[in-house]
Amino acid sequence: MPFEAYKIYQEYEPDKYKTSTQEKVAKALAGAEKAGLRPLEVGTEWKEVQELFGKDFLGPEALKKTWGVDLTEEELQEIEHIPFSQEDLEKAKELGMMLVLRLPHNKEQKPLTIKQMRETFSQEDPLGDPQKKKSRVVWNQDWYNDEDFATKTTPKLGWGLVTKEVLAESKNKNWDEQQEVLEKWASDNGIDPKTIHRRTPVEVAFDTITYYGANQDSLLESSYDWTSVRSSDGKFGFVGYFDSGGLRVSSAARGNRYSALGVCPAR
Repeated sequence: MPFEAYKIYQEYEPDKYKTSTQEKVAKALAGAEKAGLRPLEVGTEWKEVQELFGKDFLGPEALKKTWGVDLTEEELQEIEHIPFSQEDLEKAKELGMMLVLRLPHNKEQKPLTIKQMRETFSQEDPLGDPQKKKSRVVWNQDWYNDEDFATKTTPKLGWGLVTKEVLAESKNKNWDEQQEVLEKWASDNGIDPKTIHRRTPVEVAFDTITYYGANQDSLLESSYDWTSVRSSDGKFGFVGYFDSGGLRVSSAARGNRYSALGVCPAR
């Protein structure tokens, strides 16, 4: 019969179970599973976080809606704990960040690379508003067909925080100047700069498409997020410009500057 996991400890610690009990009940859940018991909820803290972020909470429901994936019991246990403090999450919300649960595979258990994403949405847009569908979700490009970042790399299973749009002050700056912008942005907002980084190309693609699938709303419509990964020619990849033609992937030398090329702080 099902049970609510937190009640295991409610009797003994009534003031603590209300916030987060994932670590405390892990051992109890393992024993309960052997007895044929399954929790009603994955994590009691998720509801509070979802209420905080609203449509910017991209959890299991967003993955199901966008990618058609149901997480396994093992995956649910692995992502049960959101690795950010309440203070971190509240600050992230204030700064316009979204909380994203990333996944390394599609519903057929194939590695969810950028190339696989392009193939998944090779036909008409199945995610958008019927009145505002794109011609396709991922622009049909072949230049990256032999690039490792697009054919081998997948998102890692887990949670991430990232701004929904590039920082305005990071545009028209080269890659190294953008690094300085990231550090200043972190310091100005009371965040340890060491915890801020750029996304990988596959993370940008995954996050952008998942947000679109969950909300029928486009991010990075007129800008690109310059990433931390190089293509085979040594240039840093960037992903974005998610307009009616679909998500685009390109690259540029670190000394280049473009008005549409910025960076999204990520944690």
